[in-house]
Amino acid sequence: MPSVSEIRNIYHVITGEKAARIEPLKAGFSNHSYLINNHRVLRIKKPLKDRFYDAAIESAVIASIAPLKISESVLYFNDGDGTKLSAFLPRTTKILGLPTDKQVVLVAKALRKLHRAKLATGRSFDLFERLNYYKSKCVDFVDTVYERKTIASVRRFYDEDPFVLCHNDVVNGNLLFRANKVFIIDFEYAADNNPLFDLASFLSENDIEDERLRRLFLKTYFGRRCEERIYRRLTRIIAVQDILWYYWAQMHYVSGKELIYKRIAHHKWKAIMKSASSR
Repeated sequence: MPSVSEIRNIYHVITGEKAARIEPLKAGFSNHSYLINNHRVLRIKKPLKDRFYDAAIESAVIASIAPLKISESVLYFNDGDGTKLSAFLPRTTKILGLPTDKQVVLVAKALRKLHRAKLATGRSFDLFERLNYYKSKCVDFVDTVYERKTIASVRRFYDEDPFVLCHNDVVNGNLLFRANKVFIIDFEYAADNNPLFDLASFLSENDIEDERLRRLFLKTYFGRRCEERIYRRLTRIIAVQDILWYYWAQMHYVSGKELIYKRIAHHKWKAIMKSASSR
């Protein structure tokens, strides 16, 4: 964790101003964040453990999505180390428990706007390569037969849809709400991907199992009732995501022994067991 003097120095180098007030914010898994002088947020990356992160890609993504106005206003970004300074978003809330109907609708509209912009980075998220890499760093594994069948069921269709820029990490902490708007923040995992991945990510990472809420989200995104074929594909992608993030969390726990990763791995393991038992 950077010292107060280091934070002040970084802020001064970026802005030429003094950091008179520094308030630690809840840290992300891969960064430390601080509210500076009540109106700016300084993000400092933790030492990298994930080979897939590329600060230059995140910088390009931030620039490309700026006209869409679906994210925070970034004032400075270091392409080398991922240090970011952004405008603070006051009076925002997060999802508490299950999202409300309004929150579900706002996220659906924001993701639709992102995907329909048809932006691209030239870098694929590469779901299956990531999964295999994270798995290679682990010591406990998903049942081989279940894992192979689950992955194969997604491989069959995954490349049929054109890949576009996706966020790829639509978790609670990356969604900030105001009355009639949602800000999607932290595009660290952003890359070209099947847009269904983002839809599955929102449903899965926010534990939305309520059928009515799921259907509302998808109807808002597609502008019509979601086809059953697409719905089945989403459930299969969710099953693969559970495996992906189970290995991701386990990799980080094996590496650093931080309990948060152990909790995430356990949560994903329970989801995997539930999915496996329903087949």
